[in-house]
Amino acid sequence: SDAYTCDVNGGIMRSPTTWLGLGGLIITAAILSYRKKSAFIVGIAFVTIISWFRNTAVTYFPDTSEGDAKFAYFSQVVSVEPLNLIFAKYSGLGPEVIEALFTFLFVDFLDTSGTLFALVTQLGYMEENGDFPKSRWAFTADAISTSFGSLFGLSPVTSYIESAAGVEAGAKTGLTAIIVGLYFFISIFFAPIIASIPAWATGGTLIIVGALMCQNLVNVKWWDPAHAISAFLTVMIMPLTYSIANGLIAGMMVWFALQSIFFVLSSFGLSRPKLAQEESNVGQDEMENMAKEVDAIEVQAKSVKSEGVENA
Repeated sequence: SDAYTCDVNGGIMRSPTTWLGLGGLIITAAILSYRKKSAFIVGIAFVTIISWFRNTAVTYFPDTSEGDAKFAYFSQVVSVEPLNLIFAKYSGLGPEVIEALFTFLFVDFLDTSGTLFALVTQLGYMEENGDFPKSRWAFTADAISTSFGSLFGLSPVTSYIESAAGVEAGAKTGLTAIIVGLYFFISIFFAPIIASIPAWATGGTLIIVGALMCQNLVNVKWWDPAHAISAFLTVMIMPLTYSIANGLIAGMMVWFALQSIFFVLSSFGLSRPKLAQEESNVGQDEMENMAKEVDAIEVQAKSVKSEGVENA
């Protein structure tokens, strides 16, 4: 709405739900500052409960036909939906379907890659070569889930960046995913309640998670324009286009374009000059190697000395 985007209100945020969501963000951040794992749950519950009261400016059930329908569904509390539409209807493999399959494959792969690498980095499991333990199993599980989900006409059953909230709360192993899966199964019967959690209740949590994940940006080679520009475009285009895939595509396109230019120029004898940070890193590496050699010599000298004392 205009009150949310501030397009025609002179840059003034007048949406009550926006301010309520910001209040939830502040509460969550305050509790998180005390290292309490319940921060996200408390923040979401606070905003959600306030939004459930009718006849308020922030209600999730406005006094409209749509609001009445939402409230009627919410009042059921427990609901078991019919299974007559559990399988999707297929129309055959035409050119449009094949094009859609390739599109979904590409987008889902990039989304999954971005999510998994971000979560693994946040967990501290990322290896120096850019891989992480059992990465093949992780991608395989994601692919199998997506394939089975498509049989039931579901949106991609894939890894989502919202998992970062669980990681920040202390999740470390796959046991967390199993427990969450059990909760998802229970939530099937409480769909009226779960479906009535407004978007502005969870938005603050995602903002906080995004802020915490920015600590990984220190690993970017900001002194190198190719790295800096690619990383910046990746980070900025993801939220602006609501797509991890779009951000990754932008970053990779710029990176490959620059590397292609460098390759062509190097064939004409024009090589890239070493940047100041790279030169300092080279010198630092040499000093570290020298220090290791000195330590090894000292250890060997002590060993020889101790053997001489024993022989004496």
